[in-house]
Order: sequence, then structure tokens, then C-alpha cells
Amino acid sequence: MTDQRTSDLPDRMRERLAGLRRDHDKGQAQLQRLMREEAATRDALLRVGGAIRILEELLPEDETPRTGRAGEDGAAPAAAPAEANSRPKPGPPRAVHVP
Repeated sequence: MTDQRTSDLPDRMRERLAGLRRDHDKGQAQLQRLMREEAATRDALLRVGGAIRILEELLPEDETPRTGRAGEDGAAPAAAPAEANSRPKPGPPRAVHVP
């Protein structure tokens, strides 16, 4: 004699398998979206970081705001080399008018 639960087992297993495959596909799609978002965020950070560096180089040293931001790897900013600190300081700060 076969019990009803035993005869339904293959059907229940197939349903479970189908559900797991759907979950797997959803997870894969979400992972792909997150990877694209991560890449876009990384690109945006590189662009912003490049713009920051350019503006810092264009501003005279005494007018450059000291942000104290961490380096690219999250570590504390490295101390400036001695030769960078030995440059002659420019004259008095000039007025900058921003429209």
C-alpha cells in the first residue's frame, strides 16, 4: 500500500526545485545589478577625486582647504615630504572674487 504522502513526494520535490531555481535567478539578477552599481559608484568617485586633485593643484597652497580626508585606501593621509614643505611661501593672499 502506498501512502498519499509518499506518492506526492516527487511532485513536492519538483515544486521546491522550481522555487529554488526562481530564487537563484532572482539572486543572480540582483547581484549583477549591484555589481553594475558598484562599478558606476567607483567611476564617479574616481572622477570626483580627480577633480579634487586638479582644484587642489590650481589653488595656491595657503588657500587650499585642509580636509584631512583619508587616502584612497581609507588610511590616514600620509605626511607631506620635507621638500614639499620647504617651498618658498607665496606673498600675501590675493583676493578671489567668485561671481
